[in-house]
Amino acid sequence: MSRDIEEILARQPSIDFTPTFDDSFVESFRTKGFTMLPRITTDEEVMWLREVYDWLFGDKSRVHFDLVRPYDSDGEDRLPQIIAPEQRLPALKNTAFWRNGRVLAAALMDVELEQLQSWGHMIRKPPKIGEELPWHQDEAYWDPTKIYRALGSWMPLDDATPENGCMSFIPGSHRKDVLSHKHVNDDPNVHGLYTEPDPADIARAEMVPVPAGGVVLHHSRTLHRSGPNTTDRVRRAYSNEWQLAPVEAETAAHRPWMDEHRQAWSEREARRQKV
Repeated sequence: MSRDIEEILARQPSIDFTPTFDDSFVESFRTKGFTMLPRITTDEEVMWLREVYDWLFGDKSRVHFDLVRPYDSDGEDRLPQIIAPEQRLPALKNTAFWRNGRVLAAALMDVELEQLQSWGHMIRKPPKIGEELPWHQDEAYWDPTKIYRALGSWMPLDDATPENGCMSFIPGSHRKDVLSHKHVNDDPNVHGLYTEPDPADIARAEMVPVPAGGVVLHHSRTLHRSGPNTTDRVRRAYSNEWQLAPVEAETAAHRPWMDEHRQAWSEREARRQKV
């Protein structure tokens, strides 16, 4: 671990902050499939998390892959992501964001804290070139042999606005099954997925700007998208997925896009081993 990150970790603030919410917060999640709080942690922690985030993305070897470009392709990233950053930096689990996200998730799912598992996810939208992520359901990325009960808690580290790529959601879409998805640009070498909702559903979509340090929580089947970053500043976002332990399905779901992904990933690994 470099001196830079050691110095950043040494300055991790101790945050004593608990968000407040009422019945409408829970009711929104249950009826719409998403809900928002303007504050899940403090400005001090957000500023520290920006430093950690920028260190992680500062070295491309720490980035797993770009969501909207083919694996290992040359050129500037449009939507790079880091999965499970807490595995590299366990201090991320000692934050108000992680702690409060767990409490909120337990309340929305009506489960005990100890029942929840989690993993983190960071997505960066660079200035000007940060691309949109089309309509999709998070669960479409997951193991089709499992049954999930899960939600994501998504916190922007910069104010998420219509101009820099805040998220939009289709209310009530969490009640649908996992829809048929395709890879972005119809290329299985691109990790990102998209689906094509009914135009009437798209017309009902709600755009949800979120201030830095706020949070939007959404069901794993809620249809959502984020727009491009057209501003001259980066849009940084950090999320945690909260879920009960998945259970084996009696019959695996039919998700051919997952078969395409596994084949493309296998071919990628074979190419890397030859280098």
